[in-house]
Amino acid sequence: MKSLAVLLPGAACLALGVVACSGQRGSTSAPTPAEASVEVAAEIDGDAITVAELDDRIKEELFRSRAGDPSKLYGLRSDALDELIRERLLEIEGKRRGVPADAVVELELEAMGPVTEEEIVTFYEENFAKQGDRTLDEIREQIERYLNSRRAAEVPNRLRERAKIEVLLTAPRYDVVAEGPSKGPAGARVTIVEFSDFQCPYCQRVLATMDEVLAKYPEDVRLVYRHLPLDRIHPNARGAAEAAACADEQGQFWSYHDTLFQNNRALGKEDLVRYATDAGLDATRFQACFDERRFKDKVEADLQAARAVGISGTPAFVVNGIMLSGAQPAEAFYKVIDQELARPAESDDAGSAPTAGPS
Repeated sequence: MKSLAVLLPGAACLALGVVACSGQRGSTSAPTPAEASVEVAAEIDGDAITVAELDDRIKEELFRSRAGDPSKLYGLRSDALDELIRERLLEIEGKRRGVPADAVVELELEAMGPVTEEEIVTFYEENFAKQGDRTLDEIREQIERYLNSRRAAEVPNRLRERAKIEVLLTAPRYDVVAEGPSKGPAGARVTIVEFSDFQCPYCQRVLATMDEVLAKYPEDVRLVYRHLPLDRIHPNARGAAEAAACADEQGQFWSYHDTLFQNNRALGKEDLVRYATDAGLDATRFQACFDERRFKDKVEADLQAARAVGISGTPAFVVNGIMLSGAQPAEAFYKVIDQELARPAESDDAGSAPTAGPS
């Protein structure tokens, strides 16, 4: 962390856009599902928040994005629902206490007590001490303001724990077969199907995120890798995908996968063969597999499976049928995974036959 500008209220803001490689010149939307018949998006202690309220809040975004993609529409509605729930919780708590909604946060902060010196020092040591360019005394007040703002942002979450909230808004689900090299238990309740491209820098960026996710849910999450080479912008991606399938034939997919991403600027034929040799694969067997393009149909089948559900960029993830696009932060996966684990086990539908659109 180099600056408090991205942390402190009143400072410059950093917009965290989700990034991805795209093989399309224009946007390609997934097939649009029928409108949901459920008009209630959520209930808080029996009081409803309607889908119409969400759409009214996001009408400008809907107009700008022309959100025909059901996943994008769900994302906009879900974000709006989170905002409305926070607002309603503050209003409800304000009425209970006989104070305006905007006074609830101040009362909660008073109940927590002031930020302690220990909290300030810990934050400084975790974020600034190693850089050595600013002393604690120089930024103590800024850190204290930031920690207070972070506490304030947590107040609605504390109120949420006390309320009875039922979220009825559901994400569209896409039927994608979970076939390919995998990590995690075969019987995991949550399956993540990843569509990726070995030349895509954003796919490389998300590797650490996937490691975090698997480490957090060692018994509950399985990751399945499928190929989506973006030929128009990544001319070596298809060859790398076929080479990785040849490595998989010898039981070395994941180590070879890691090597390709570590060297994603050098994925020519000679490079691919050298990486296989360095990894201890049977070089003659690998060369024969690669030269005859033994797995070209497998790679093409993965690509067509992605296109069938409207995926045109990488990385893209289908989490128990729920779409996440781009190099998402780990928290985005945690949110979906936790929701899936909270569902009754008999309703899980992580793997099913592919269709042309969302279910």
